[in-house]
Amino acid sequence: MTELSTPFEALLNHTTLLAMWGALILHWFFPVPAYISPVTIWRRVAEAISDKVNHDEDSPEQQRLSGGLALAVMWLTLAVLLVALRQIVWIGWLFDLLLLWLALSWKPLTELAMQVEQALIRDDKPAARTLLSQTLNRQTHSLSPVGIAKASCETLLVGYARGLVCVLFWYAVFGGIGAFLYTLAAQLARVWPPRRQEFSQFGLAASGFLALLDWIPSRLFALLIAAGHRFEPALTAIREHGQSWSVNGAGWLLAASGAKLQLSLGGPAIYDSEKCTRPSIGGSVAASPMHLALLNQQLRQKALLWILIQSFLMWFTHGLL
Repeated sequence: MTELSTPFEALLNHTTLLAMWGALILHWFFPVPAYISPVTIWRRVAEAISDKVNHDEDSPEQQRLSGGLALAVMWLTLAVLLVALRQIVWIGWLFDLLLLWLALSWKPLTELAMQVEQALIRDDKPAARTLLSQTLNRQTHSLSPVGIAKASCETLLVGYARGLVCVLFWYAVFGGIGAFLYTLAAQLARVWPPRRQEFSQFGLAASGFLALLDWIPSRLFALLIAAGHRFEPALTAIREHGQSWSVNGAGWLLAASGAKLQLSLGGPAIYDSEKCTRPSIGGSVAASPMHLALLNQQLRQKALLWILIQSFLMWFTHGLL
């Protein structure tokens, strides 16, 4: 009986791992509604700050400086507050669970992808564009069915990475505070995207900071996506095109998935009514609702594998310590 109870007791003692699984289960059944999420408030504060300090008449250097200071003031201030709060909470693992639950955001995205898929199957382009506009950080009103499916695939890929994988990675490194602060950094990069003209200089600091945070986990997830069937073509695509599409790990993700499904991703996009040139990446097959469903299924499997691998590593390192 003692031998059987030892692993169970060890699991109960590993409160960080239990908090992670608790937050994942909680998010799966009860994702935080956007209208009460502190992340939504964070975005509104970021928008208000940019309205105050980001001016078109300022020089590019001044805009970059303002963007860097805005990032530092917002992110570092909350980081200090969370670290201080962590010292006075009575139940540390519950604090981590709550922060991780607030940081996760992938479940609503998978449901949105399924809704877009069904709208495309019904040939309801207006509904599909409206649904996609809820999460896509660019214009959708002129997208064709192929463009909608392609944009949905790209959004799903990046959403799985930034809404789950990178969040869990930083949770493993710095606990609930690390996971929550990563999500806040990702939101700043979305609110101040350099691809939009008004943030072309102001948003560089937030975008660069997110690229730094994404560098390791997004590339590891891309390699996990590439593993298995068509591994060599996926690895070749990562090596040849991963860096050309984006400075962060999104290029690796699109290259790996595009090569696996032989799916054409990337290409031009419209920001602020202006066409932005982006290189094509992946395969040559045009995106369709079938590809969106297949990608959603494959990403769910890869995400589960990531969770299991991370859980094992956290268990193993906890045992060593």
